[in-house]
Amino acid sequence: MRARKIDVNGVGIQVEDHGGDGPPIILLHHGGANLRVWDSVIPYLRDTCRCIALDLRAHGRSDAPQAGYHIDDMADDVSGVMDGLGAGRAHVVGSSIGAEVGLSLAANQPARVLSLVAEGALSSEYGPYGVREATSLADDEAMLKQLREGAERPEKVYESVEALVDSVRSLYQKHEIWHPAMETVLAYGVVETPDGQAVDAWRKWARVAYMENYFNLRVEDYYRRVTCPVLMLPGEQEAQDEQQFEIMTRLSKLPEQCEIVVVPGAVHPFGWMLIPERMAAAVLGFLRKIEN
Repeated sequence: MRARKIDVNGVGIQVEDHGGDGPPIILLHHGGANLRVWDSVIPYLRDTCRCIALDLRAHGRSDAPQAGYHIDDMADDVSGVMDGLGAGRAHVVGSSIGAEVGLSLAANQPARVLSLVAEGALSSEYGPYGVREATSLADDEAMLKQLREGAERPEKVYESVEALVDSVRSLYQKHEIWHPAMETVLAYGVVETPDGQAVDAWRKWARVAYMENYFNLRVEDYYRRVTCPVLMLPGEQEAQDEQQFEIMTRLSKLPEQCEIVVVPGAVHPFGWMLIPERMAAAVLGFLRKIEN
């Protein structure tokens, strides 16, 4: 495995190239996570693909600039990483934000994406493919209030890496989704402040900027422009929600080739850590299908 930071338009993006046989596969983690999410998945993929994991901007050990948190900006980061590694075309696997970034790359730079696995980006917030009753963010007073309060809330600062990990572990255990692999992800994604305290690498300004863009996204506009094969991987909870499943079913008809697979036991976006073998098997099954 080779770890390096690649400069993309002045932003350093941390990358781990694990090698492997076959075409490149770019692995894009969920929001607040980092490339360590894929540690348990990569061993199942390396016999088929050259596995490349990266930290999205403001995650893990990548730089956290003050701007550039639209999914199109982050997709450009991925494209720059591919250039830096000599990966002209690649399969893309994305989880949550990573799925949105992969979707943007597939829609805007179709020549670069062999296929897309989207464990996320399966609905919009508003509009005909939206899950909310309001027609837009501007009309959603409750969500505007929630976003405003989040922007005004102080950034959480911890005395140490251990204190941060302990706090998040307690939250995950409360919801019965804790797994030891998550501890590695959490510890890797900590930034030390000048006074020796610890904060999450996904800094407040980055989260706020991303959310401002997210609620105005219309994923359908991207799916209509996707020409590569797509695999949608909803979690079991999303698949059992009639509204959400109906939306993703309609979305699945927009790309030229798309299928929906529900992995037993999948919990969005933690399945890659909780059940890596089953999640990897879904990806490999999809790749075998589109290659035949």
